[in-house]
Amino acid sequence: MSHRVLVSAAVPALVIAASLASGPVTAQAPDAKPFTPPPSTYNPPRTPWGDPDLMGVWDYQSVIRMERPDDLAGKPRFADEAEYEAWARANAPNRENEKGVGAYNEFWNDRNFVTNVNTSLILDPPNRRYPPLTPAADQRRKEIIAKANEVASWEDYHALARCIASQTPNAPQAYNSGTYIMQSPGWVAIIRERLDTRLIPLDGRPHIGPNIRHWNGDPVGRWEGNTLVVETTNFTDKQRLGGMSGASVPAGIPFGHFHLIEHFVPVSPDRIEYYATVIDPTTWTRPWTFNLPWERDHDYKIFEYACHEGNHALANSLRGDRVQEAEAARTREAGK
Repeated sequence: MSHRVLVSAAVPALVIAASLASGPVTAQAPDAKPFTPPPSTYNPPRTPWGDPDLMGVWDYQSVIRMERPDDLAGKPRFADEAEYEAWARANAPNRENEKGVGAYNEFWNDRNFVTNVNTSLILDPPNRRYPPLTPAADQRRKEIIAKANEVASWEDYHALARCIASQTPNAPQAYNSGTYIMQSPGWVAIIRERLDTRLIPLDGRPHIGPNIRHWNGDPVGRWEGNTLVVETTNFTDKQRLGGMSGASVPAGIPFGHFHLIEHFVPVSPDRIEYYATVIDPTTWTRPWTFNLPWERDHDYKIFEYACHEGNHALANSLRGDRVQEAEAARTREAGK
């Protein structure tokens, strides 16, 4: 497991300050039948104020893909952990870079994959794949991807490449995936090593007004028995270029109409079954849910994620695109 800077003790102050962020209720996505996770018989320890205690550092590295591979069609689960291990060994990310110098690969990662006997992260729909897009969403996605490929401006880059935010809900990522859960009375903080901290109130407040949008939405949480349930709305449409490490949503799909329901289900002292249901009838023909196991890592040290691609990389990339465009224009001119 890669080791990373201990999270600042200033986070509790952020939790307290966030209590000022409540506001009027926003419009909710149309009703849809919620996904109900399998029940757990595990009874976790309690915090001093009586909530289930999920505090600690967790990781969710996974060799299982979002959608079920074709070679596992019709097989929802591996027969046992031995079959999973055999498949995982054959399908783990490669450690060799066949193209030579130019990118880093698995050689640089010391990954602790969490065992998962499901053959895909997506559990619903039953075919274990994303549901079909609506016609309008399919057209919108094509337009967004086409514009992103132009890279005419720094605004056309992925939010992750700009060191702004990763996605919520988060899927497996290649590195820096340690996640610290911290609790205080009435609050849960989820601190990702890479870029994001989510501050989740548990006091039943309404969502903020519909004109206020956040990269990771506006979460409101509650306890249902030992399960932490978080409902999130108010995502920004600027979060639209998925497909990178940690992305759960394909590229070209804006998040602005997402209604996200997350279930954090503790099933043992060192394992949480995380379920994320995305409801957006303007994008998909039905809701969909994925399950990603989280495993407690007692040795993981979370460090500050000093992301600074924007210092030079974006400017150099844009400069290179302009040089290529100028060269293409000269070639066209010479061919006349």
